[in-house]
Parts: sequence; C-alpha cells; structure tokens
Amino acid sequence: MATRSGGRLLTVAAAVAVLAAACGSRLGDEELRAAAGPSGAPAADGTAPTEGAEATIGSLPVPCGPGAQPPGPPPADTPGVSADAIEIAVISDRAGQVKVPTASIEESMAAFVEWCNGLGGINGRALELTRIDSKLFSHLEATMEACDAGVFAIVGSGSVTDNQGAQEMVDCGLVEVPAYTATPAKALSDRLVAPLPNPADRYNVGFARWIAQEHPDAIDRAAILHPAIDTASIQADRMREAYEAEGFTFVVDRETGAIAESYAAEALAMQRADVRWVTMVSATSEVVKLLRDMETQSFSPEVLDLGPQFYDAELAAEPAAEGALVQVSTVPFEEAADSPALATYLDAYRAAAGADAPEPTALGVTAFSAGLLFATAAQALGDDLTRDGLLEQLHAIRAWDGGGLHAPSDPGGRAAPTCIAYLEVHDGGFRRVHPPEPASFDCDPTYAVDLEGDVGGGATEGGG
Repeated sequence: MATRSGGRLLTVAAAVAVLAAACGSRLGDEELRAAAGPSGAPAADGTAPTEGAEATIGSLPVPCGPGAQPPGPPPADTPGVSADAIEIAVISDRAGQVKVPTASIEESMAAFVEWCNGLGGINGRALELTRIDSKLFSHLEATMEACDAGVFAIVGSGSVTDNQGAQEMVDCGLVEVPAYTATPAKALSDRLVAPLPNPADRYNVGFARWIAQEHPDAIDRAAILHPAIDTASIQADRMREAYEAEGFTFVVDRETGAIAESYAAEALAMQRADVRWVTMVSATSEVVKLLRDMETQSFSPEVLDLGPQFYDAELAAEPAAEGALVQVSTVPFEEAADSPALATYLDAYRAAAGADAPEPTALGVTAFSAGLLFATAAQALGDDLTRDGLLEQLHAIRAWDGGGLHAPSDPGGRAAPTCIAYLEVHDGGFRRVHPPEPASFDCDPTYAVDLEGDVGGGATEGGG
C-alpha cells in the first residue's frame, strides 16, 4: 500500500504536467544541439547582442546596459534596490522525487541574470537573484520567504500550487512577472503581469477552430481524459466548455487516476464509442501508456490533439505517438535558426547552466521572456525604481513576444492568447504543421472567447 506522502507525490507528478498556462518541453541534448548549432554561435541573423542602446535580442531592444550615466540614488523606501543592485527572486518547484517538467525556469532566470549583468545590468545596476524552492506543496512559505527577504520583485516564477501564496504576494506589496501561472487564484491576481497571460475566465479556441476546419468529421465524436485532481479538472472543464461552443461533441469524458498502470479500459471505451478526436490532460508518461494501450487494441482515432506540455522528447520517442498533434505557444527549439531571440536564450542558458542542469524547456523560454519584460519596465523607470512604478510600466506594455521567443501577447491588458501553432510527431521528433512558416503563429483576435463557468477570482489588494 502506498504511504500518504507517496500518494501525494504521485498526484502532484500528474498535476505538475497539466498546468493551465504554457507548459514546458523537455527536448533532449541532441535535438537542442541540432536546432541551435554550436554553443556560442551568433544569433540566427548573424549578429549577437552587444552593449549599448542599439543592441537587440531578436526584434526587442536589449533592456540591459550600463545606462547613459552612473546610477543615481534610488527612492529611499524601495525594498530590494540599492545604488548598485536590484534584488529579485524566482520561486519554482525544483526537481526531486517527482519528475518536474518545469524545473528549467529557475536555471533560465539565472541565465537571464548572468546575460543581463554581462551587458551592464539595468541602467548600470546589477541584478541579484534569490532562488526559492516552493517544493510542490510549499508555495505560501516560499512567497513569505520572498516577502521577508525584501526583494524588489518576483520574476520568472512558476509553481503548481501557486494559489497558496497568491494572496500573500499581493498583501506584502510585491510585483510578480511569472513564467507561468497554474491556478485562477494566481492568474487573475492583482500586482501580477505575465509575458504570456492565460486568464482563467477566457479561452483560446483557435486550436478548436483549426481542427474543425481540417477534420470536420472528427469533432462530432470527441473524447477527453483527465486525472481527478483540481489542476487537471479545471483545465478540462475550461476546454470542454470552449470546445463545445465551437461544435465539438464529447461522447467520452472520463476521469482517471493521477497515475495508472493501464488505460486499456479507456481505450476500449473510446473504441466502442467510435471516437475520432482524443485529448488527454495529464503527464507525458500517462499519454504514452494510453497510446500503447490504444495500439494494442488497434484503435486509431483520426486526431490525437495534445497540449503544450507534450512538446516533449519522451512523447516524440514513442512509436505509437506518430502523427500526434501538439499545440505550442513558444517558438520550437527546432526553429532556433529562424529566431535570433531563441538562439540567444539557448546560448545564455548553456553559458550559465551547470553540467547537472535540466534541459531547456518551453517554460524556460517564457521565464527568460519574463526577465526581459521585467527589465524593459524597470529600465524605463530610470532611478525612480518603485514597485508601484514598475507595475504601472508593466501595465503599459500591450504588445510583447520577447523579441520573437513566443507568440504575440498583451501582458499589460492581461488579454487571453489569440495565437496558435501546431507541431506533429514525426520520425522520433517534431515538425511544424500549422502555420507553415518557421517561427510563426496563426493569430486572430476572435480566437479569445469568454467562459461562463465559475473558475474563481484572483488575489486582490485588500482581499486577504
């Protein structure tokens, strides 16, 4: 019999992989080397960021540099800011007993700090990074640690139980620029601006519309599987509501265990219901089990449609996954040669990461984008560095793609995503399906729709 702590770890192992926001890939070293070329190579356009106001990372002016003149005195009452430094923190779930696909966000923030400081910091002030482990279940304690440390802001963060510390972050006056948010309580919080917002009360139906156009006969016989845990259930409920409004009919809708020995029963149920479109909100390892059971029963639906968390070498290596579609919101690593910003991220990551560091992930990319977003807002403040001023500058940024790291977004307006891209598992790797141009996204403002389901509210000032 499993112990209570063991069962808890199994549950979170699945929860970590079904975050409601952007989720990470885990491509292997060989795929990454092939995508981006040798370490230290120039950016894809043949240039590399250099010091000075004219430097760029992709299409974005580099927000890091010595400034036009030496830093002046900061406001006396601003926590985490001195004459020569800006203190920030990153909170994340570190890899341990549970395989954590989001582990590289901490390393990506460390890479950003090293890269930014190498260019002169922010207006001449060096970034100092405090790393805090939220340990899967301890996000409140981690947030309290950041508050007590007196850092200026939390940047590039991400924790699967981020609802725990959402109110504490707001109450202690911090500003957060996360890599991702996992729960509505965090995603809808005051004092938080994300590079790729994913508000829980809206949904991107662009993927559903593309499937309906390309596979019109499949959407009448759809199936969704997800484990009976809150994070997955919320995501499944949101998807179901949005997709049904786009004409999907779910003939199979089943909760599963967080981790199962077999999905033979689910495969059989879908086969008997003549399911033609399948999605699963779970961990990659669980989808691989499902695919093998489907193959054993000779059940092959027209479409297997998977979320961004499945942009993962483990899925690509599974023969039964051939032809599966995978949604992405960041530029795929395979296309680093077409994205100077992504090439810069990979070079910075390699330069800063130790031998034992996890492989770069798509969530690592959004963490780096969070660093750039924070630095862009902080640079604009000059010496007048205050938390409220930072939040005001962040809210003023209404168009953002991290210089070409990911799909265009509206961080300051906390707008729902309106862009899509599909990859396909092919010959043990991934290849682009839609749109066909490398490093591109299909964007349409009508893709963002309101949801009627009650997902709860975010942490608010004065709401504790």
